[in-house]
Amino acid sequence: MKITILGSGGWVSSDERETACALVEDERGLLLLDAGSGARRLLTDSFVTKYAHLEVLLTHFHLDHIVGLGRLAAVASEVIVWAPGDWLYGTRSAAILQPLLAPPLVADDLRGRYTFHELRAGPQYVGRFPVVAAAQPNHWSPSVGLRIGDDVALVTDTPYERSSATLARGVRRLLHEAWSTSAAPLYPERDATAADAARVAVEADVDHLTLIHLDPRLRDVDGLLDDARSKFASTDIGIDLMVLDT
Repeated sequence: MKITILGSGGWVSSDERETACALVEDERGLLLLDAGSGARRLLTDSFVTKYAHLEVLLTHFHLDHIVGLGRLAAVASEVIVWAPGDWLYGTRSAAILQPLLAPPLVADDLRGRYTFHELRAGPQYVGRFPVVAAAQPNHWSPSVGLRIGDDVALVTDTPYERSSATLARGVRRLLHEAWSTSAAPLYPERDATAADAARVAVEADVDHLTLIHLDPRLRDVDGLLDDARSKFASTDIGIDLMVLDT
């Protein structure tokens, strides 16, 4: 499995980082994890011109995770979106997301180009990918942790949760939010520090940890790395267009 980080930041894009998005590729197909501003890289950064169809998994509905959704119609004939609207918010995901796909927010009405499915708790198939989804209730709005087979787990927009280690148990690569350092935590009841990410990596016994969803205002990313590596040595910092193999 190849994972390309298209957006390694959170909240807003910066000169260095677009917001949350990663492309998973293997013989089973293509899977996009979140659709933040990093999704624009599918249009601008030398990827294939057109996909027959693209499966998209959304962790939640904050704009930094969905703002690129309407651009995907330009790179895929069919876009299939899986999201936790009904499960976590009591509202169908299509009802939440379709305003992003129609005038006046976009030029053309794209709603017919997208298919919506409700993500649910536990194991399920998204396209041909085996996925496990787990609720993360303590972010500003509830979010979802995701596991794709034994290859990768995505844990973002959440403080430390004991359940994150259960979800990620034994995966080869953990992508985990690192919003701040443990020495200067910012919103520790809502977002994870780098040390929190490392704690999950240790408890889950993963092979590698990659820190993502970084605060765009943070200048000392080395501090994040030090914070995590003090607990889990096999840690790196996610950067846009980094390619990870599992």
